[in-house]
Amino acid sequence: MDMNWFMTMIYGLISGAADILPVSSQAHRLLLLKLLGENHEPELLRLLIDLGVLAALYVGSQTNIVRILRARRLARIPKARRKRPLDTKSLMDFRMLRTMLVPVVIIFFFYQKLSSLVNSMLVIALLLFLNGLVLYVPQFLPGSNRDSRTLSRIEGFLMGLGGAVSVIPGLSGVGTAISVGSVCGMDRTYALNMTLMMDIAVYFGFVIFDFLGLVSAGLGGISFGILVSYILAAAAAFGAATIGIKVMRGLAANIGYSCFAYYCWGLAMFTFIMNLLA
Repeated sequence: MDMNWFMTMIYGLISGAADILPVSSQAHRLLLLKLLGENHEPELLRLLIDLGVLAALYVGSQTNIVRILRARRLARIPKARRKRPLDTKSLMDFRMLRTMLVPVVIIFFFYQKLSSLVNSMLVIALLLFLNGLVLYVPQFLPGSNRDSRTLSRIEGFLMGLGGAVSVIPGLSGVGTAISVGSVCGMDRTYALNMTLMMDIAVYFGFVIFDFLGLVSAGLGGISFGILVSYILAAAAAFGAATIGIKVMRGLAANIGYSCFAYYCWGLAMFTFIMNLLA
């Protein structure tokens, strides 16, 4: 990829933000490559950016992860020896998270096939429009505060299926999972926290595929300067993803995510025009 360090940084920033915000990171990366006149994203750059986002997801979810791990450790202690009450909610959160991860694991068996199928700008434009609808509809649904204590396994599976669509360019896994949670009557902040923990597994899967692609392609033509620029892009992705998590949490507690629907529709129109001009 013939990009200078500044362009690579911008690429990392936009990729990192779009990975967290409900606007489809895969579509943004493909559109950026098209605008730059490139047809392929270097495997090493993709790997480092996904590692940056994965680190941001872990840091942003660390409190919830520690809470669940602490509850599981306490559950292994015999009841007579426990010094504090069992955190049953955290244990139920863990069981729901496992259910959410089932479709995520399944869809990665079809990851390469799905990625290759959606390579038309027109299809991406249609999927971006659909993503906007997915974000827009929940604002008309009655709010509720359901969590893992009252949600069924089917609802957890559907939420995980929503998160798994992030492998399809044009659809946001974060946005779809949270919207499914809203349909199920889940509190937005709780749905976001569960989605972010699920997304750790999603990006761990991306990293595995990135690494396999890198092993297959090799590191030929990677100079020290290019490596430094890629590392800076990964750092930019980490920073943008971290800010994105804070933005999403602020919106969850206030107006929700329907505002991103207008952005997705505008981007869909832009993508459609690019398809006509191609």
